Amino acid sequence: MYARVVRYEDVSEDEWEIGAGWFRHDYLPVAMETEGFAGAYLFRDREGEVTMSVTLWNDEATAAASGEAVQKHLDKWAEMTGRVPTIQTFEVVHAEIPTGSTG
Repeated sequence: MYARVVRYEDVSEDEWEIGAGWFRHDYLPVAMETEGFAGAYLFRDREGEVTMSVTLWNDEATAAASGEAVQKHLDKWAEMTGRVPTIQTFEVVHAEIPTGSTG
């Protein structure tokens, strides 16, 4: 499994609302229909004004292909805010999610 981590710095309240809405309503429905999609998380540090999304992919190939598809949205964010997010892809070497956990 692979995880793509996208980190946004200095996210204002207004930008958070726009970004969270885009993640939930525009990106996630497409990602969920993409072969290899294995899950997603959206994190927020209000005090530090940091937002981070993590999407999980079954293998390196689907992680790479999905990254190409999302790039246009990340470019639009950079154009709108003047900031470029940090993007990294990691191999997931261990995961432990207890049965019955909710998000």
